[in-house]
Amino acid sequence: MVFFKNPLRFRWWLLGILGLLYFLACLHRISPTIIARDLIQEFGADATALGLMASAYFYLYAAIQPPVGFLSDTLGPRRVVTLFTLIACLGCLVFGLAPSMFIAGLGRALIGIGVGGIFIPGLKIFAHWFRPKEFAGVTGLFLALGNAGNLSASLPLTYLVLLIGWRSSFLGIAALSLILGISGWLILRDRPEDKGWPPITTYPQIGQDDKTTKVSAGDRLRLIFQNSEFWLITLSYFFYGGPGLTFQGLWVIPYLTDIYGYTRLQAGGLLMVLPLGFIAGAPLIGFLADHLAITRKWVLVFSLMASLSCWLVFFLTGGKPHPYFLMPLFFVMGLFGGGALSLYMTMIKEIFPIELTGTAIGLMNPAAFLATALFQPFSGYLMDAVGRIGSAYPLEAYQRVFTSFFISMGVGFLLIFLIKTEKNETR
Repeated sequence: MVFFKNPLRFRWWLLGILGLLYFLACLHRISPTIIARDLIQEFGADATALGLMASAYFYLYAAIQPPVGFLSDTLGPRRVVTLFTLIACLGCLVFGLAPSMFIAGLGRALIGIGVGGIFIPGLKIFAHWFRPKEFAGVTGLFLALGNAGNLSASLPLTYLVLLIGWRSSFLGIAALSLILGISGWLILRDRPEDKGWPPITTYPQIGQDDKTTKVSAGDRLRLIFQNSEFWLITLSYFFYGGPGLTFQGLWVIPYLTDIYGYTRLQAGGLLMVLPLGFIAGAPLIGFLADHLAITRKWVLVFSLMASLSCWLVFFLTGGKPHPYFLMPLFFVMGLFGGGALSLYMTMIKEIFPIELTGTAIGLMNPAAFLATALFQPFSGYLMDAVGRIGSAYPLEAYQRVFTSFFISMGVGFLLIFLIKTEKNETR
């Protein structure tokens, strides 16, 4: 096939395989909100226990990112992707067969470890297969493909769970993970040279010597941690990313059913608007950032400001905007949330040489997921502090959660202004 003989075409196969794997990672990220009621009823759990179970994914996903980044730089991203996809497959089996909430949490933890080995190796592969001026755009496409998993974790997964049950659904996802893991090993290549092709692009080295890939782990950490821009971007990502992932991944469906009285299918359909916005925004804003005459920083400032303004609407309306506003609000939140994520990744990639790309992103990427792991049980605690009325939580409970979201995202927004980097590598 001609696609397998031309490096500029073959790289789109790599994007496709990695996009499908990241699709599953995002599906797992959001799936608890779809089966929240099922888990509460089957295991007799409350909101705090549900939050702890759901957060197991994010704790382990966050914890695994630094070693995944280091392994991507040293062992190679293809091997990392294959190994961790198999771990995710095992986690799906444990979750689907879980006899208790504790075992379900263990399964979620294994899933978090497994899918944590997809995103960073993917960016590492793209750094070798795509030119610097293409990186923000292709990162946006990667995020869009993956976040089709968020889309599938709304109405389609709702239908699947209603049709065959949540256990059979996750056993089926385990089988799909195994197929994609094997396909990844057969198709993925770390760099064009592995196929006998010349490199598509070249990058500056860390130092004068050619053996930069043998830089010790301690030196890698020192080079990254002494960079103040790294810390500002990471902290902003922490405060901005956690609330959004917590809302989308855990509370959207309960919020829409409890406060607006929507059916489960109606709420699942509305949830689809968030990932639809994300799928549109990640490549669009990434593409604009590659071609606009302003720096990444100011594109990110605008994106965060637009996203924060949506949460301001929830804040000012006491947690219950008019139903007509929900769809546009969700779409804009997803649109600029996707754009912001592609910019965070690109900015980190551009302040370090290629030999540190995996390690640097691996150290930054856990921030939003660690924040989510903290926000999910914390938000459950805020909800339980108000308590349920019958089987539903009242508006006051959700107001408390939304207020904490707004404050946190505001901190992330303000931190961006402290970043001094004005140069874009792609210019």
